Amino acid sequence: MEQKVISRRELIFKAGALATGVAIVAAPGIKMLSSAGAAKKPSSELPWPYKKFTAAEIKEAGNIAHDAWFKGFCSYATLIGGVQILRRKVGEPYKSFPVELTTFAHGGTAGWGGTCGTLIGAGVLATLCAGPKVGEAIDNEVCNFYATSALPIFVPDHPRAQLRTTSISDSPVCHLSVGKWMKKEGVGFLSPQQMDRCGRVAADMCMRTLEYLNQWADGKFEPKTKAPVMVNEIPSQNNCTDCHGDKVPKTSGKFGTGLNLLKGGH
Repeated sequence: MEQKVISRRELIFKAGALATGVAIVAAPGIKMLSSAGAAKKPSSELPWPYKKFTAAEIKEAGNIAHDAWFKGFCSYATLIGGVQILRRKVGEPYKSFPVELTTFAHGGTAGWGGTCGTLIGAGVLATLCAGPKVGEAIDNEVCNFYATSALPIFVPDHPRAQLRTTSISDSPVCHLSVGKWMKKEGVGFLSPQQMDRCGRVAADMCMRTLEYLNQWADGKFEPKTKAPVMVNEIPSQNNCTDCHGDKVPKTSGKFGTGLNLLKGGH
């Protein structure tokens, strides 16, 4: 009895396989499927394929990042600026990558004013393209660029506000960077100027990351920035008194009304 049951199962399986094969062969333009001919999913191992960006594509990435800030804020904007073009240049696995996973990092991570989200987005972009070790080295350079440069630099094709000034943060910290700039510009948080400024900074970090990735692709990337200094026996900055003293940046006190810009209006 057991032998008969097994035989029937085998017969049903073979009959089903034969019927499926006939159906596939009968369909116009469709070949018999096999494990060898089946489409393979792209590898999830890092790094993913990278194709160098032209100068025009880097500028395009900057505009994408600036505009995307008003949809998903700083980390998302920095990342999507590069990924959107890589989806066109490379395809998978970038097409399937859920860029929205970085939206949590807005405003210094969930709005807590810590490390600027642009640096998190830049790190993810660099790591996807160059792998964890090189990706971290690139992000370290981007952090230094962020802290030591007069920002913003990028001028978007479609600015949401006119800006008068730039500032040097001397820090990767969100609230310190934005606070110093707002004080100098004379505007408040969520003003059109502050929002456009942060969109431009996202563009700056995205573009800088792509420039480093191009250097890496050419075998010319050389890390120059040292690791953070040790303060109180932990990695930290050496300018703690910028906040923990009498040098806390003070803004104009004007709370902005720029939330309508999130709807995408120019």
